[in-house]
Amino acid sequence: MDQEAPPQRDIATGAKVAPVPAWVDLEPYDTPATANPHFIANGICVLLSDSQIDLCGPERAWFYRRADLVTAMAGAEQAAQFSVTFDPAFEHVEVHGIAVIRDGKRTEYALTAFFEVLRRERNMERLVFDGRVTIHATLPDVRAGDVVETMYSLHGGRKSLSGRHSAFLGLDWAVGIVDVRMRQRCPETRRIHERTYNGAPEGTQTIANGIIDRRWRTFERQGMRHEPLAPPWVIQGAALQLSEWNDWGEAAAAFTPLYEDNGPLPAAVEAEIARIGAAETTASGRAAAILRFTQNDVRYLAISIGEGGYTPRTLAEIDQTRYGDCKDKSKLFTQMARRLGLDACPALVNTRDGYALPDFLPSAQLFDHCVVRLSLDGKVYWLDPTLSVQPSPLNMVTQCYYGWGLPLRDGVTALERMPDPEPQLLLETEESIVLGAAPSDPVKYEWRHRFRGVRAEALRTRIARDGAVSVLKHYSEDVQRVWPKAHVVKQEIVTDNVEANFIVVHESYDIHEAWALGDDGQYRFGTHDLIIRGTLARLDPGERKHDIYLGQPGRYARRVEVRTATTHQGGWRHSIAGSAIQFTDEMRIIDPHFLVMDQSLDLKALALPASEAETYRRVVQKLETNELLLIEKARNGKFIKASNQRESALSGAAFWFVIAIALLAIGGLGYVFYLAALEAARAP
Repeated sequence: MDQEAPPQRDIATGAKVAPVPAWVDLEPYDTPATANPHFIANGICVLLSDSQIDLCGPERAWFYRRADLVTAMAGAEQAAQFSVTFDPAFEHVEVHGIAVIRDGKRTEYALTAFFEVLRRERNMERLVFDGRVTIHATLPDVRAGDVVETMYSLHGGRKSLSGRHSAFLGLDWAVGIVDVRMRQRCPETRRIHERTYNGAPEGTQTIANGIIDRRWRTFERQGMRHEPLAPPWVIQGAALQLSEWNDWGEAAAAFTPLYEDNGPLPAAVEAEIARIGAAETTASGRAAAILRFTQNDVRYLAISIGEGGYTPRTLAEIDQTRYGDCKDKSKLFTQMARRLGLDACPALVNTRDGYALPDFLPSAQLFDHCVVRLSLDGKVYWLDPTLSVQPSPLNMVTQCYYGWGLPLRDGVTALERMPDPEPQLLLETEESIVLGAAPSDPVKYEWRHRFRGVRAEALRTRIARDGAVSVLKHYSEDVQRVWPKAHVVKQEIVTDNVEANFIVVHESYDIHEAWALGDDGQYRFGTHDLIIRGTLARLDPGERKHDIYLGQPGRYARRVEVRTATTHQGGWRHSIAGSAIQFTDEMRIIDPHFLVMDQSLDLKALALPASEAETYRRVVQKLETNELLLIEKARNGKFIKASNQRESALSGAAFWFVIAIALLAIGGLGYVFYLAALEAARAP
């Protein structure tokens, strides 16, 4: 649709209203009389999403146009909001149009709209400040049946990227879009690599006057449902990647000089190096001491405004302010380590997509974090100076695992594989329960937790942040949500073994009114799992396409010991196993008054094959019903003890039949030792 370009108008520093650039192709789009119902969501049908990139000028220009057909008032509220976010340190934005089209008549608001200028630090709670600014305008009159069309261009790029272009464009969204267009124009002298994923359309190309014009388009591509619990690095939808970087070596060469600091080190840093050198006689001890210093003596704060997002500050600035982000801390660690004769360098990683990096085109913009690569005695360590509490020796410290990293040192030409974490015992709990002879007697319940490795470090971090009192109070509140009249007898951190990297926490409670009286006149008491249940999320039913993400590999073990006044018999052992997952559950009667249940969950890898989805579902189901539930009858205020005759009356297959009946009777609340059912089954 032809239109008269609005005159220029300043909005804010780095933002203005301006005509559509001459290089943009405003090809018309279809406006149906009635929206396709398959493409309506939240009162809007997106008719057009049009992205056009120009690399022929002195800086990159990225034009975007969108057209929304409003189908309901809820959509009008959303479509009436226009906003663009940019970093004024290296970007500027031009608004070309904000229009409402009603009955074929176009009303343009770009010139008259009131623009608010907002600085909203989206990651402020994570101590990350990026300086990005949002310009926002609200259209005064939008109704059902209107088409809202917006257009703007974003210009500029960070100097640290040396003018190289890189982009990752998705073609599938949760909501379907009727017409999706993408275009890129660049001089024939610039080589832009491209790669498509998951059935993205191949581009078409024309060349005229030394300019390559490439275009991609999809029409009536319906919204896709992302499969939950897939590994975060899996690209589930169609996508297009563009990159001007030829190889990973170019990215390493571009960023390595930014981390060098050949000038004299600050006096305070020199003093700390001298102190560590005198106190630590081994290379591993020195590396661990430097890690503790960069983690604890330099607080975390990221000023990612402009070039700060990609370029570390000088060591003098880091020392003077005593704060820094991942780049600053890794740079400081590296310089200190080298002064003490250690082989260290910064390394760029991607915390989400790291395992997929070799499948992508090389690009310096694929990284979102910086860590340290340390080579020592033939072994490579990947260390994160931004973590807060890792006081253990170097060989016990939890290392980073992001799949692949890019070391920043001279001569690097490729990514380097980071080792996956070795499965180890992460958390084990011993539960001790003493049940009285009457339902009015308080239940004595103790937990002894042993946190290891990454779980111990996480607990230390939490204690350092909130204090031990607050952490233990949270634990007691968790217990009291199950038993409101649980009284704390003792809570303490028994051991914090830094050398072996484990922590032991002891909790003891007297639980009053622990037994629940059912409508059937019987009393029920169940154990309470604090460590295994909830480790894994539920998986939707149906066939599975992508692998299932398990998270941190490791083992969780639980032992429950129950001493009772009544007598019991029987037992069970169940095991569900897959290639990377196993849940084992065993209950034994040590003597008629002493029951022991052992459970363990083993996660042996980061992900489980999609073909084993049913195994995963079975494990989750067991985790949700993994409590030991005891059901007792009482007479004259005391529990009824089973006689010796009844104790020996049921065993084998008949025992398991009764257990199954009990599970159905209580709605699958847990593995059950159902005394009432046993008595009924044995009755003459």
